Amino acid sequence: MIETRGLTKYFGDICAVDHVDATIKRGSAFGLLGTNGAGKSTFLRMAAGILRPNAGCTLVEGKQVY
Repeated sequence: MIETRGLTKYFGDICAVDHVDATIKRGSAFGLLGTNGAGKSTFLRMAAGILRPNAGCTLVEGKQVY
């Protein structure tokens, strides 16, 4: 299971992801919809541990990514 709590990312003055809470259960299909620049890729990069969030956390199987 992947869980995010209050995931937030800023690039300078621009808020790319703003306090996102999500739970993705094992075996489920998950998709993100939104316009260009909505923060979909940034959210996935933080969930994967590629980017460090400014606030919030990502848990994978109950363990923090950072």
